[in-house]
Amino acid sequence: MNASLARRWKLAALFVLIGAGQPLAHADGLEGGFEIRSADLELKDGVYHLDAHLDLPIGEAVRRGVADGVPLELALEIDIDRVRQWLPNSRVAELTQHYHLEYNAVSARFILHNDNSGQQESFGTLDGALEELADVHSLPVVDASLMPGGRRYEASVRAKIDYGKVPFRLRVLMFWVSEWHRESDWYTWTFQR
Repeated sequence: MNASLARRWKLAALFVLIGAGQPLAHADGLEGGFEIRSADLELKDGVYHLDAHLDLPIGEAVRRGVADGVPLELALEIDIDRVRQWLPNSRVAELTQHYHLEYNAVSARFILHNDNSGQQESFGTLDGALEELADVHSLPVVDASLMPGGRRYEASVRAKIDYGKVPFRLRVLMFWVSEWHRESDWYTWTFQR
């Protein structure tokens, strides 16, 4: 049996054991609150940048799964609307920023990919990678030239997290994985340009 096939069988066996040892009601794996704690837009060099902090609901089962090669994916949805008094708000910008975190067994490092920019960072510990994933710094969102001055705007951010984007063969054994998805509430604030 080749090494790749042996590793897949070990991974499948691990998930079967994890699932067998826990009641289905607790098989969620994404434990605790999942929310955007804070968010703000800062104008730098004519572009609004997002800074945000998230609470990630990462339980022990997810930690073990990520360490064994199952990716964790996060999407940040950002909407900016111009607030209008007599008409519905008009959308100025919308952006979905995608990240995914995976373990690289060859380098024994956790790799955090920014799928939109192609940038990636390497971490020696899962906690370090999760800290970075939970803190969004200076994410470019919208050019200020698209937002005329003297008006009010409303910004909204929400996060979606998925765990277990695994091949179909393993999903058959991991029937509870479809429930390992969470979506935060929208975090909304207004600001003046």
